[in-house]
Amino acid sequence: MIDNTCNLCGSIHTLVKNGKDQNKNQRYKCKAFLKTYIINNTPTKHLKLSDYQIKKIIAFMIDDVTLEVIARNLNLNMRTVLYYRYIVFRSLEKYQDNIKLDGVILIDETFISIREKQYMHTRPDGKGIRGLSFNQLCIVTMVNIYGVSVAKITSRAMALPNHYIEMFTHNIYDVKKIIHDGNTKTYQFMNQFSAEIINGRKDESGDYSTLMVDNYHSIFKRFLYKHSGYKLKNLQHYINFFVYRQNYMAYHNIKNMATKIAVKNKMINSIFKRVKKSEKTITIQSFMNDRGIKDILENR
Repeated sequence: MIDNTCNLCGSIHTLVKNGKDQNKNQRYKCKAFLKTYIINNTPTKHLKLSDYQIKKIIAFMIDDVTLEVIARNLNLNMRTVLYYRYIVFRSLEKYQDNIKLDGVILIDETFISIREKQYMHTRPDGKGIRGLSFNQLCIVTMVNIYGVSVAKITSRAMALPNHYIEMFTHNIYDVKKIIHDGNTKTYQFMNQFSAEIINGRKDESGDYSTLMVDNYHSIFKRFLYKHSGYKLKNLQHYINFFVYRQNYMAYHNIKNMATKIAVKNKMINSIFKRVKKSEKTITIQSFMNDRGIKDILENR
């Protein structure tokens, strides 16, 4: 259903369908103004870059290319690249809400230091707080044996039982076994499910371990290292993109480099479709004002 008002002349009840363009977008004709055009409500409607350039930015993002290199290769300024990257991030904002993990699941957490001064906690003498403190962000990760995952920032310092329950329960479906590292904060969450619960750190048989999720965290840390300089408030955006990329590769059977290249090309088109389907127009202002995870960072 569209607003039957011509965008060109303002006439009411004058629009009629007038075929589709080569990309199968619906064209409309104004009977009063006698002009045809496509009604574009996607986030890219006010942007000057072509679809090809947007896909190139997505491709560079998939390959962890720095913003400076993207800007130089596409002859764009840094702010433009930042803006387009944010549009990609926003297209994946709700992605993890629909992930369902089944079978055998590994659960663990990793931590990212809070280094931005406005969010750091200090002692009265001005020195930093030692040990596992509020100056670290907790990222809880769950991965099934096929490599499909979810990863979310839960809190400063260690995640509490309610964080697991509120943020991850809807991501679990038909779980058979849950392998954990002995963190007692996860028991209340795991006991919700009719699944065998195994402490991978104490398993003497050698059949179960947390090695797979530990390796996942290593890959994630390398991903963040390539994007050093990111703002902490945007960290969940980076995580969403990382999870999408990891899951997309896990869903496909990667046998060799040729297969990997083909899957990455499909991923570019998949993300591009998400960008184009979004109906919210993302402005520079909304990009600048996005709070991200500030609620967690500002928690005292």
